[in-house]
Amino acid sequence: MLTQTLGYHHASIPSAINALRRVAARDGRYRVVFLPSASRLTPSALKGASAVVFLLTTGELPLSRPEKHALLAFVHDGGGLVGFHSATDTFHHWPGYIRMIGAEFSHHPAPSTERLIVEDRRPPVTRALPKSFAIHEEFYIFKHDPRPRVHVLIRLDTRRGGPDRPLVWCRRSGTGRVFYDALGHFPQTWSDPRQLALVSGGIAWAAGLARAPSC
Repeated sequence: MLTQTLGYHHASIPSAINALRRVAARDGRYRVVFLPSASRLTPSALKGASAVVFLLTTGELPLSRPEKHALLAFVHDGGGLVGFHSATDTFHHWPGYIRMIGAEFSHHPAPSTERLIVEDRRPPVTRALPKSFAIHEEFYIFKHDPRPRVHVLIRLDTRRGGPDRPLVWCRRSGTGRVFYDALGHFPQTWSDPRQLALVSGGIAWAAGLARAPSC
């Protein structure tokens, strides 16, 4: 799991780290290894991994060209990639990463409390969630609509006339699994049971521990 930031640094990173540690301990099927720098994400490190998590990362992280190729190949050949919130504000100059994660961050309005719609409750990732719920967050707008490249799980409610904005999705990259959750700006989000359900289900699916045929 990477938390390195070379752009905006989220104050919620410590809360996110603690949340992921709790989720991993409760699940018990995988071990979490935190890397202080993307430079540690070497081909040899990937050999023992089931999934790579970009946890509130930002900026052009220090991956060499061979290391970037190794990460793409790792996912394409059956590994998992998980991104939270500003993972889409990472590697703006690496098209392969943007295609793999599904979207690129553009900007965001002021934080607000909005209602989210759970579009697909069939996968284990969202099965425990209500059909809709309200949350106070910083809601991202992406440079391009990620549809149809991704399978949208949760989107912003558009009943008030706003744009259709996917926020949580899954997709396949080769035989690998990619899960992205745009929530997570505030520390309190990482103690919200809805977010923790997404964290638990998303990581388990990306690591190959749960089936989600619709993804």
